[in-house]
Amino acid sequence: MATIQIKDHKKYAKAIGLLYEMGGLFHTKPTRQIVVGPYQLQVLRQAGLVPQANGAKKRAKGKS
Repeated sequence: MATIQIKDHKKYAKAIGLLYEMGGLFHTKPTRQIVVGPYQLQVLRQAGLVPQANGAKKRAKGKS
């Protein structure tokens, strides 16, 4: 299960609508967070509602 946060309220509403259409289980949390399974996450990414990045932050060289 992956937890994603969508800050844009329009994208969040579209994501919830898409998840309802797909069926299956998902959970919502405060501050526009959605807990979804791997397939649902993939569908949301393909729809352009979730960034493609894996969430890892890169650290600049020489800084700690």
